[in-house]
Formats: sequence, structure tokens, C-alpha cells
Amino acid sequence: MRQPMTSICACLLIAGMSSACKNFTPVDKFAGQTVAITEVFKPMLTHSMSSCTNNVRRNSIITDRPYVAQETEQDLLRRCKDYAAQLAGTAELNDVLKRYAEVLAALANDKLANYKEEIGALGGSLGALQQSGGTAPVLDADQLDKVTRLSALISQIVTQQRQQSGINELLAREDDIYIISNALKKYAQQNYQANLHDESLTLASLNRSLDNAAAREPVTSNYLKAKLYLDGRQLQERGKVIDAYLAAMTELQNSLSTLRAKSMQDPALERQLDTFAKQVDTLQKQAANYSPSPW
Repeated sequence: MRQPMTSICACLLIAGMSSACKNFTPVDKFAGQTVAITEVFKPMLTHSMSSCTNNVRRNSIITDRPYVAQETEQDLLRRCKDYAAQLAGTAELNDVLKRYAEVLAALANDKLANYKEEIGALGGSLGALQQSGGTAPVLDADQLDKVTRLSALISQIVTQQRQQSGINELLAREDDIYIISNALKKYAQQNYQANLHDESLTLASLNRSLDNAAAREPVTSNYLKAKLYLDGRQLQERGKVIDAYLAAMTELQNSLSTLRAKSMQDPALERQLDTFAKQVDTLQKQAANYSPSPW
């Protein structure tokens, strides 16, 4: 006897997926948009490192007399070393979110056997994450343990080849995804925003130095002022990336909550995933407008 349509829809609720339910298109859509966010975040980390190194180079080029390139490079490596370690932890956190979404997509399309991503050990870099301007870790011990357990679960699901129950288990880890996404949002709001502020202050200071040197070296001063102006324009674009990233991450969280609460065929879920997709599209377009100019 055929199941009534209402029963088929009901079985797709996250609380009770059955083996007869195979329509995981909403899960695939959610996973794809989540991967897209993690891909945008990678260059944001690169740009953050450029903030540190470019600031050192700018100061040396404009204010050091004489300017010694080798000494400047050694100085920036020393001054940016701790920040590079912090970025490594943030990148690892972003990678956990990406792996989570990739495995969800593979499960939704019943292609888990083709997923070959290795799940590395976690803990060291993540535990070293620090809040901007403080010493308290971004992830406390309990949060770090949950994220590490989530990564272990992803690896376990990859090896066990469980489509339906795997989706069920991953969507149920909503709290863990909130820990990761909130930490990444905090990075964008605090560290990334702080970089913009520091660079803006540096640009203003260096412009004043160039004003003082304009009479002695007009051509050089004008060239460097033009370069600083373009850097300032890029900083404005980076600020817009932060807003777009925060909005997209908020919709990621809303979409995961809706996936757990609604039937896979519920129009409310489709509308939420459409909103998520629009925010990710806005983020991708805004991120494409920024490319740091090296010094």
C-alpha cells in the first residue's frame, strides 16, 4: 500500500528521517551556500595578513632613511609572526565548517564514496585563537571540545558511508555550528575590523609625513600619496565585505535552524534558503571588489 503524501513529507522532518525519504535537495542547497561562504573567508584571512605586512612596509618605505629592504622584511616577519599563528587557527576553524558542508553535500547527493578529503587533527591552533586586544581564547575549553568532536564525527561519517543517518547527525549538531560561525563572525567584527582601523590611522599618519616631504621630493611624494589614496579606497571596500559576511553567516544559522524545524518540502524552508543564497551572492560580489595592493 502506498504511503500518503503527507506521510512522505512528515518523514523528512529531521526528528525522524526514515530510509524511504530520499529528497535531500534543501540539504544540498544549504551545503553549497555554506561552502561558498568558507571560500570567501579564505582571502579575507590573506588580506588580514597583508594588513600587518603592508603597514610595516609602508612605514619603512616612507619614513626610514635610508630604506633597507632586507631589514624591513625581517622586521615584518618578527612583528607579524604571532598574528600569523592566530590566523592559522582561524583558518582551521573555517576549514571545519567547510568540511562539514562538503560532507553534507556528498551525503545529500549520495556521493560520499567520492569524498576524499582528509580530516586532520584539531586542537592546537584552535586553542591558540585570541580575541583582538585581549588574552581570553575565542573558544573556551568546552567549545573547543565540541568543535573537535564535530570534526571527529565528520571523519566517522565519511568512513561509514551512511547517507540518511549521516545527514541526520550532522544537522543535529546545530549548536556546534553556532560555536564555529559565531567565532568566525567575532573575528570579522573584531580582528578584521581592527585591522581596517589600524591601517586607516597609518595611512593618515603617512600622508602627513608626505606633506612635509613634498617640497624636497615632490614627484616621489605625489606618487606615494596616490598609492595611499588607492589603499584607502580599498579599505572602504573591505568594510563592506565585513557587513556582507556577517549577514551571510546570520542566514547560514537561520537556514540550519529551519532545516531542523521544517519538512524538506515546506515552502518556508525554500524561502529561507533563497534568502541565504541572495546574501551569499551579495557577499561574493562585494568580496570580488577588493584586492589588496602589495607594497
